Amino acid sequence: MTSTSKVEHFQPELGEQTTPTQDKDQVHRVLLGKKQILVTEDEPLLIQLERAGIHVEYQCREGYCSSCSIKLLWGQVSYPFEPLAWVQSGYLLACCAIVKSDIEIAFFD
Repeated sequence: MTSTSKVEHFQPELGEQTTPTQDKDQVHRVLLGKKQILVTEDEPLLIQLERAGIHVEYQCREGYCSSCSIKLLWGQVSYPFEPLAWVQSGYLLACCAIVKSDIEIAFFD
C-alpha cells in the first residue's frame, strides 16, 4: 500500500492585495522597576500584567473609572476605543491600553 500526501499552495488572485502579518503578532517588553514581562497586542495590558503575577488596582475594567491608571515613563500604547475616564498626560489606563512598543511603567502612590 502506497500513501501519498497532497500539499496545496494558495496565492492571491491577480490584482488582489496582500497585507503583512497583523500587528497583533508583535511582542513588546514592559519594564516595571527591575521586572520585565513580554506582552502582545492581543489584549489589554491589565490582563497580561495579572497573568505575570503583577497586581494592579482596578474597578471597572472598561475605561470608566481610571482606578488602573499607571505612569507611562516611555513607549507607546493605544486604545481600541476612547476611554470615558480622564487619562492624565504621561499615564495610561491598564484595563484598556494596548501596548504598541516596548514601554516602561511605574506605579505611584
